[in-house]
Amino acid sequence: MADIQFPNTILGPGTFTATVVDNNGAPSTVLEADTDFTVETAWTIDALSAALLGGEWEVSAYVESIGPGPEQLVGTTTVALTGATSYNAVVTVPGGTLPNDPGPPNSGVYKLVTVLTHRNFTKITNIAALVEGPVLRIG
Repeated sequence: MADIQFPNTILGPGTFTATVVDNNGAPSTVLEADTDFTVETAWTIDALSAALLGGEWEVSAYVESIGPGPEQLVGTTTVALTGATSYNAVVTVPGGTLPNDPGPPNSGVYKLVTVLTHRNFTKITNIAALVEGPVLRIG
C-alpha cells in the first residue's frame, strides 16, 4: 500500500494498493508468459478531494527486468472521477507481452511498479502514488 501524494495540505490523505492476479484468479508472483495476468488496484481519497477533483485517474503498470531484458509499460487504464471516495481498476497484461523462457543472460524476473496519476483537462497533475513490487517470474 502507498500514500497518494497531493501537492498541498488541503487535499488528502489517500491510499493506493496493487495486487498481481494470475489467470486462475489467485494472487501470484510466478506467471505464465503466454497467458494474460492482471494488476488489480484500489484507492481511496478523502471527501474534500472527492468533491474538488475533476478529470480522470490513470493507472499504469511498468516492469523492469532484473538483469538484461525488457523495461517497459505493460498496461494502462483510465477511470473517470465521479465524486466518489473509493475507486478500483484492473490493468490487464496480455499474454506474450514479456518473453517466454528468455534464457541466459536474461532472467525472466521483473520488478513491477504500478503508478496512479491524476489528469485534468488531459494534463497530468501533481497528484500521484506508486506501488513498488512485487518481483515477478515470467516463464
